[in-house]
Amino acid sequence: MRTHNVFDVCLAQFKRLRAATGGSIAAVDLGKPSKGYLWRPEPSRAVEYVADFEKAAARALRSPEWKGRRKVFWLYFSRGIEYRRAAILVGVSNGTFDYWIKDVKKAVGRECVRVGLYPPARYFQARTA
Repeated sequence: MRTHNVFDVCLAQFKRLRAATGGSIAAVDLGKPSKGYLWRPEPSRAVEYVADFEKAAARALRSPEWKGRRKVFWLYFSRGIEYRRAAILVGVSNGTFDYWIKDVKKAVGRECVRVGLYPPARYFQARTA
């Protein structure tokens, strides 16, 4: 799988787990029909994945020349700031911002594969086995 696709999968898992661990989990209403089985990792494992993803991104983007790319990751991908606002906050043109997005996806995707965050199912199986 291509590294930018790996990044997209890991980022989606990161966002789901961060939302699940940051918010409250609704209680089960036994009066309503079930929506079916919904897999959820243990809260401690979810927090580990979130931390490991952020650590992998920091490691992949640690080069001093990539300071702007680190900002792209933290603002646009991690915090979810809207595209135009993030480009303004980073302080670059849209063309440079697009180029840096591609660089971030490649570098962080490669690091996610290296540290075992991809595929997420294998990450959670390895931790619980």
